[in-house]
Amino acid sequence: MALAAIIGANTGYLLLAFLPPVLWLLFYLREDRHPEPKRLLLATFIGGMAAAVIAVVAEIAILGQSGLLIFDGRAIPMALMAFLVIALIEEYVKYLPVKFLIEKRGEFDEPVDAMIYMMTAALGFAALENALFLLPILHTSVPAGIAVTVNRFLGANLLHALSSGIVGFFLSRAWFHPHRRHFIALGIVAASVLHALFNTLILIREDVAQGTWYLILLLGVMSMMVLIDFERLKKKSK
Repeated sequence: MALAAIIGANTGYLLLAFLPPVLWLLFYLREDRHPEPKRLLLATFIGGMAAAVIAVVAEIAILGQSGLLIFDGRAIPMALMAFLVIALIEEYVKYLPVKFLIEKRGEFDEPVDAMIYMMTAALGFAALENALFLLPILHTSVPAGIAVTVNRFLGANLLHALSSGIVGFFLSRAWFHPHRRHFIALGIVAASVLHALFNTLILIREDVAQGTWYLILLLGVMSMMVLIDFERLKKKSK
C-alpha cells in the first residue's frame, strides 16, 4: 500500500510538472494550418527533454560551487554567468533535437515548421526542467509546489517557448540565406540575450522596484515578436 501511494503521488507530481508545457504546446500547435505528424512532434518533445539533461550536465560542469562562473582563474559576476552559461547553453541544446531529428526530413517542408518544431523541443525541455525543479518542492509542500508550477507556467515555460520560437524564425530564414550557419548562430545569440535578460531580472527583481513588471514587459515584447514572426511565416507557407 505504501509503495502504491508513493508511486501514485510521484505520478501525480510528474503530471503536474508536465501540464504547463503541454498546455503551451497545444496552444501553439492550434496555430499551424498544416499540422505536423504526431510522431515527429513527440520525438521532438522527447528530444527536448534529453536536451535538458545535457544542459544540466554542462551547467554543473562549468559552474563553480560558489555560484560564479570560473574563467581563466577569475570569478565572473552572477549576471554575466546567466548569459555565458545558462542562457547560451540552453538555447543551443534546445536547437539540437530539431537539427538532428527534423531538419533533414521531408515533412520539414514549410518555413513555419521551423518555429513549430523549435517550440516543441523547448517545451519538452521545460517539462523535464519542471520535473527536476518541482518534485523536491512538491514532496515538501503541495500548495507551494502548485504555486511554483503556476509561476513557471507564466514565466520560465513561456520564456523557453518564446526564445526557441525566435531561433525557429531565424532557422526558417536560413533556408534562403547563403551563410546558413551564421544565420542560425545569430538566432541563438539573439534568443540567448533575451533569455539572459529574463534570468538577470529574476535574480535582481527583489532589489529593483517594479522588477516583476519588467519581467512581464519582456515576456510581452517577446510574445509579440513571436506572434508577428509566426504570422509572417504562415503567409509564406500557404
